[in-house]
Amino acid sequence: MSARPQRSAALIFCQAVLALQAFAALFAVLVLWGLDRAGEVSLPGALLWGGGLGLVVAFGYAAGQQAKPWGRWLGWALQVPMLVAGFIEPTIAIIGACFLLTWIVGVRLGTRIDRERAERDAAAEAAGASSEPASGGEPA
Repeated sequence: MSARPQRSAALIFCQAVLALQAFAALFAVLVLWGLDRAGEVSLPGALLWGGGLGLVVAFGYAAGQQAKPWGRWLGWALQVPMLVAGFIEPTIAIIGACFLLTWIVGVRLGTRIDRERAERDAAAEAAGASSEPASGGEPA
């Protein structure tokens, strides 16, 4: 039985950040709904629930699409709405900025880990190839 190939660290990090950000967006919608009911902010219900839950679904979808070439760009684009929501409630922008920093670290660190894994695997393969007998025959 052969070992499964190791998953990309960048893929795992990006999926985790976007999945957690989906939950944060859901909680932000609930906070805005509560503030709307208390009269602190005034938002149309369709915008609040439609846009908010649409954003939650978009984060979940983006988490699942990170293995595709355009998935990373979708993840970058979805960082913007959490920051823009700061015009409605500033604490959402603070949370969005924290997720943006986490996203940047995940992308950079995951890419570096993947690059170092590839280098290590190439070095191990080269070392394994050089330890084989050069004559190709059986040992004497």
